[in-house]
Amino acid sequence: MVIGVVVLLLVGGYLIFIINEKSNLDQLNVSLNNDVINENIAVTIDEQDSKQLSVIDLPVHFSNMHFGVLFHPKYWHDPIKTGTDLRQASHIAEGFELAPSLDDVSMFAPKGTAARIVIPMLNVDSRVDELGIIDLGDSREYETPDNTVGHIPETADPGEIGNGWFFGHLESPFSGEGNVFRRLPEIPELLREINEIGEGGIDIILHSSTGEYLYQVTSSEVLHADELTIYGSDDFRISLVTCIPRLEYSHRLIIKAVLVGFRNF
Repeated sequence: MVIGVVVLLLVGGYLIFIINEKSNLDQLNVSLNNDVINENIAVTIDEQDSKQLSVIDLPVHFSNMHFGVLFHPKYWHDPIKTGTDLRQASHIAEGFELAPSLDDVSMFAPKGTAARIVIPMLNVDSRVDELGIIDLGDSREYETPDNTVGHIPETADPGEIGNGWFFGHLESPFSGEGNVFRRLPEIPELLREINEIGEGGIDIILHSSTGEYLYQVTSSEVLHADELTIYGSDDFRISLVTCIPRLEYSHRLIIKAVLVGFRNF
């Protein structure tokens, strides 16, 4: 009887845990405000307003400018002074050059496969392997990454136009294949903090044989595993994927990022 009670408690606790985890999945869908990368934004008072400051209804005047987004945070308490500094929607890490536009065809040249991925804010630093295809007889599927991050070979390499797809385990208690993306679910909350502050970014750095490519996260999305599809892009993007929620893994968390800088070897 004691064993039966213990089993019931364990099963009940597991079901409660899964229900609670699933109820919070919607909280993982977050987008960076404006989804603007590499663009300086500043708001100034026009010349006519400058001459009429004494008669302007300042609360009404500035409420139409959405200064929580457009103004540098240090001027929120005194918006009249804004314009002397620029708020950068993207902060490029030291040593990287700004990524060129799509008009620069040199960026489309072969860049080499990814060898390493670094996400400084999450202390992620992992080797990247190209995922092979396993023949299951009546079907085929990609192998799972073993203590590393796996790249879908048919998708974009670092610095190439398109959407590069990278997979990693949240945890792997039964297969023992590591938990390289265990902190990936922290990104949605970090995006919320960035939206609230009005500046900052989450860097993802991909290393290849030709250089280092700096991406910044723009959004996170949760899909059921059956709804996940691999798709491309007409610009420079990557998507990081891991299984959630813990202990069930029925859904996929997708972290999307765009190229903002590069450093050639």
